[in-house]
Amino acid sequence: MKLSINKKLFLQSWGLAERSTSSSSSMSILSSVLVKASHDKVTLQATDIRTSIICTASGINVIEPGEAVFPVKIVSELFKKAPGEEFNLTVSDGKVILKAGKSKYNFSTYPVREFPSLPTSSDAKLFCKLSVGELAEVIEEGTLAASSGEEFPLYLSSANFQILNGVLNVVSTDTRRLALSGAAVSESVDSDSALLPMKGIKEIQRIMTSLNPEYVVEILYDDAQFYFKTDNVEFTVRRVESHFPAYEKILPKTHATTVVLDRGDLISALERVDVIVKDYNRMVILDIAKENKFVMRGRAPDFGNAKEEIFAEISGDDLKIAVNSKFFMESLKVLREPHVRLSFNGSSGHMVVRRSDGEKFICLIAPINLTEEELRMGETELDYGDGI
Repeated sequence: MKLSINKKLFLQSWGLAERSTSSSSSMSILSSVLVKASHDKVTLQATDIRTSIICTASGINVIEPGEAVFPVKIVSELFKKAPGEEFNLTVSDGKVILKAGKSKYNFSTYPVREFPSLPTSSDAKLFCKLSVGELAEVIEEGTLAASSGEEFPLYLSSANFQILNGVLNVVSTDTRRLALSGAAVSESVDSDSALLPMKGIKEIQRIMTSLNPEYVVEILYDDAQFYFKTDNVEFTVRRVESHFPAYEKILPKTHATTVVLDRGDLISALERVDVIVKDYNRMVILDIAKENKFVMRGRAPDFGNAKEEIFAEISGDDLKIAVNSKFFMESLKVLREPHVRLSFNGSSGHMVVRRSDGEKFICLIAPINLTEEELRMGETELDYGDGI
């Protein structure tokens, strides 16, 4: 195999494959990339067993076709640090010669026969189709509440992908909050759902940032895998063998108090309150009155107190409620609209964060259980209320 490579273009494709390798596995073949060169294209393949990728490489002129398995650890650094804008690779009998300008390097490859056979979508069924931009948005919003670590039960560190009435819903929860985001899709199955692990979803998000938002993504599935496919990339995620809770039962159908605020003003004020409470209990008390005053208070006994007042359009009952400032902040920052709508059903009900003009995104945040005296006196000892 002989290749002439434009370094800048090639490294964009190589980076996608490199991130799908395993850096911790005892199997060295999993920390490698299979390069397969035909006369008309070059594909890169990589896997960490739970996820895999097959992508078309850019910036390569194939002089002689062939295939080779490149160890990532050292080879990636050589590719990135090779001098000049181009370099040449020659592979023969498991040995590689890399030439870039006056520089020359020799190194060994892994046997091609040892590289695992990757799953492909050739026999998979269509789940749905939507644009890269729509998929990126629904994943960012819908995975907001998932746990970052690999927790048990497994649905806590996963997100549920569900087709319902021609809409792709992505839902996640860590039991103290729940996030749901939906996007209409052009083609889809009638009704189906599956759990996907957050580790794989995070990689899908990174891949989406490198693609044109207008590109169409085909999501396909079989009994074991989900496939995210564009013209040049096919990324595979192994499904989680668990079931997501019946979250529909807790979605609020009515509300006693509604608040519409400027999202930028609210974020700025909340960030200032969080300076006080973030190293203590991250509790912020919301004091909502009919005079269009939205007041946030925070307290750290060894430091001081905070109070912020923002203009808001308020309807319904007066209310005092305590919530986690970090959860509140994250739900606001995932939105892109200038205004946000908050809904409440008393101090013991979930706070609901939505866009001001629609139901496409919803985040439920469980309140912090405080007595009326604690709310009034600003006590700081607290427990979380009932979870999602």
